[in-house]
Amino acid sequence: MLRFKSITVAAVGLGLSAAGLLAGAGTAAAGTSGQQVSVSTRWSDQIRICGRNQADQEACTGWIASPNDWTALPGWWWKGELTIQGYQQDNGEYRVGYCDVPPSQSEDWTKCNLFGTL
Repeated sequence: MLRFKSITVAAVGLGLSAAGLLAGAGTAAAGTSGQQVSVSTRWSDQIRICGRNQADQEACTGWIASPNDWTALPGWWWKGELTIQGYQQDNGEYRVGYCDVPPSQSEDWTKCNLFGTL
């Protein structure tokens, strides 16, 4: 009986530890060192973003297709002012817009509304 009780206590302890790790992972990662961005465009066929990443280093994406009104860029984390370039294939023109991204917030995403610019 004593052996069964110690196994049960150990199993419950491991379960609580695992639950604590899983619960803490989401909140610790949420928006604490830069944000992912979603950019609204109407004019641009492609966009390119340059700015400071989560490691506080200058970085740029490659050209990314922006066929929809909103283009999400998962996996890229930014903070501070971003320079967002737009390119239109029909006429070969470029435009530039800017977006301010907070270094931390309660969510992982910031919307850069450049619908009238890009």
